[in-house]
Amino acid sequence: MKETNKEDLAKIQELFDTWDAAVESGDRDGYVSGLDENITLMPPGGVVIKGKENYREFLGPVFESATYRVENNSPKKIEIFEDIAIIHSHLTVYLTFLEGASSIASEGAIQNNVSEGKYLDVLRRQEDGSWKCLVHTWKQIS
Repeated sequence: MKETNKEDLAKIQELFDTWDAAVESGDRDGYVSGLDENITLMPPGGVVIKGKENYREFLGPVFESATYRVENNSPKKIEIFEDIAIIHSHLTVYLTFLEGASSIASEGAIQNNVSEGKYLDVLRRQEDGSWKCLVHTWKQIS
């Protein structure tokens, strides 16, 4: 039985809240827990990364080299099509390099101290009713 739209929206918002908290605390496992096994990451200017474990590897230097704060600039736009959801976000990410670091070694990772971007995520409903990210990409606008 399909869940109501209201329940789905709450689960999707919870996923993004968990992601933001994981980014801000440098919790790679917490971030990766929100990814579908078949995740595709398409970072601007970087190589396409496929699969949850490859994404985990990408995140290593991201969290080892800097701390982050995420600011949502506007409410997310969420469209649900059965077991697929499309989310548009407008975020500003504040990056502070850790001592000894001046860049992030992962190709396509955000490098600027302040980075505003438009994000696109495609989520897939899992068999347990939860939502996980299947495609993640963004366009930097500053």
